[in-house]
Amino acid sequence: MEMLYITLSITSIIINILIAYFACRLMHIFKGGVMSKPLRFICLGVTFIAIGLSTLSLKYMLANGSIIPHAIGASLMLLGGVSTLIGVYLEYKNWKIPK
Repeated sequence: MEMLYITLSITSIIINILIAYFACRLMHIFKGGVMSKPLRFICLGVTFIAIGLSTLSLKYMLANGSIIPHAIGASLMLLGGVSTLIGVYLEYKNWKIPK
């Protein structure tokens, strides 16, 4: 069962790296456009969430009893969530039809 958890953690880290890579590529593609600001927040948020999740996966794989990696990962995920929320809200404001 331990091997299953390690495999899942490694797979999760690989997926998180790919998510962060494509988020950075999207940020580069939409740079300077009308939707640049909302997408910048969304891409940064997704990147922080991916890094935070990878930190938590590494903590599990290393079986580190320290609370510091967990706190760092949770803080990065919180920062990513807030940034993504701001970006989605800005996107909503751009697309909302006034009544």
